[in-house]
Amino acid sequence: MTRISGRSMQAEKELPHLVRLLDDQHPVVRQSLRDRLEGYGGDVSRELSELGISLDEDARVRLSRMLAPGRRAQVRREWAVPAAGFEVADGDWEKFEFLMRLLSELLHDGTTVRPALPDCLDRLSDEAVLQGAHHDEAELCRFLFGSGRFRANDRGFYRAENADLLWVLQHRQGNPIGLTVVAMLVAQRLGLRILGCNFPAHFLGWITVDGNDHLIDCYHRGRLIAMDELRENSSVLTPDAQNAISQPCSLRAILRRILANLHLAFARSNHPEDAEVAGELLASLDD
Repeated sequence: MTRISGRSMQAEKELPHLVRLLDDQHPVVRQSLRDRLEGYGGDVSRELSELGISLDEDARVRLSRMLAPGRRAQVRREWAVPAAGFEVADGDWEKFEFLMRLLSELLHDGTTVRPALPDCLDRLSDEAVLQGAHHDEAELCRFLFGSGRFRANDRGFYRAENADLLWVLQHRQGNPIGLTVVAMLVAQRLGLRILGCNFPAHFLGWITVDGNDHLIDCYHRGRLIAMDELRENSSVLTPDAQNAISQPCSLRAILRRILANLHLAFARSNHPEDAEVAGELLASLDD
């Protein structure tokens, strides 16, 4: 016998009525609507789908805005950066992926059904195996980026969506760090090792090819850069760039850069409440 959860029963009873109130501009009604929606944790996408409720674009946007406080609260409750496993380049990948999933939930509109982040990464890993691209890191990066399967989000380089790995996976585009993190998490599933290089202004991957370290530019179709050549010419690099190529960066450094980008994106797009959350999450890395 199929069990219906308490939330599903509640949604079945009240959600059709709540969405009909989205056009009501009365302050009391709007506040009551926000209060009722708060219990859904910022996401009613599955409930809308299961109940067959269809919304036009204006209603969907209004509903998403009303759900946003719930998403922020949910992320604040679940966010916790471990003291150990984040100070190294090849540390607590499970926790790192969990935190990336929380960012995806923060950036979701809460009204459209999306698959889970781990499921999308699993499917991409399976695809790599079927294409025979799972034997080494360079081969995997050719499959992901050299093939054009993933491409540069050059029109939205500074947009918040780049921190949403589900968006990156579904749209097959992202900024340098978003694309590199996808490669890292897929590599983990395949028993491979792609790490990060916190290069100024342009995040890069770090892999080994025939026993030699290379940087990989996932934003430019997986272009390989031999580390030996780069270090031979390090005198032309800034001190920050020289430090970046000394060793792979930690998972904490990757998360810090993603959150700093996200905070800037929210500030530029005039989303102060979301910028405040990103700032809090960023500050948590230094606690």
